[in-house]
Amino acid sequence: MCAQSTLTTCTDAELNSADSNRVDPDDDAHNPTISIVVPVYNNAGSLPSLHKRLVSTLASLDAAAEIIYVNDGSIDASYDVLIELFRDAKRVQVIDLARNYGQSSAILAAFSAAKGDVIVTIDADLENHPEDIPALVSAIRDGADLACGVRGRRRAPLFTRQGPSWLANRLVGRALNVRLDDWGCGLNAVKSDIAQQMLAQDPLPNLPKIEAALLSSRIAQVPVAYSDREHGESQYTTWRLGGFAMAFLSDYSVTRTFRRLRSAS
Repeated sequence: MCAQSTLTTCTDAELNSADSNRVDPDDDAHNPTISIVVPVYNNAGSLPSLHKRLVSTLASLDAAAEIIYVNDGSIDASYDVLIELFRDAKRVQVIDLARNYGQSSAILAAFSAAKGDVIVTIDADLENHPEDIPALVSAIRDGADLACGVRGRRRAPLFTRQGPSWLANRLVGRALNVRLDDWGCGLNAVKSDIAQQMLAQDPLPNLPKIEAALLSSRIAQVPVAYSDREHGESQYTTWRLGGFAMAFLSDYSVTRTFRRLRSAS
């Protein structure tokens, strides 16, 4: 287990139980009911603007909130930017992973540190809008176990982005018998007990959003805004979408299904 400290660095063996706590435990004012989880990979250019918008949005909510950034082995200046954000804001945690594990592992690492009863995930590239977070939180407060952002029509290449994304949505939806219009949207909210059920699994799920959908009794779909990336290059290439498909087939194969049924019995 990672030792509690102002900044947490996790090695391979420590990933399953990453933790970080920069807040004075005697500070009763810091009892967040909302945890914002931000996986970060080479997002130095967008982080300052993202953080400013997150802080502004969270200030409009009638609830205490925390922001958990997970530096997933970035090779740009993301870590340095996060250190500055950490120093300047009280309700910020930074988890620094020892290497690039991938977005799913980064999200699960943050889940293990989150204190809120509602956990919101958002990508760090500003393609998602922080201003949509209140609508997702409201859906959870209204009884949903999982609230999924649904992006509007995007200006993306038909054959390398829109086509594979459409195919992935149909593949996952039909295979799981769970209808979601946008499996690929990174802006989502989930109840903390669903997150804890995921963390209790062995092995940990490779695809947290899919696992959350399977564990949820009620799913809300919330229309959200979408903007083109302003900094860096998108990580959602055709190859990555192909990797997603392979991970899905591997993680939700007949073997895993029998393992899940056996552990539940």
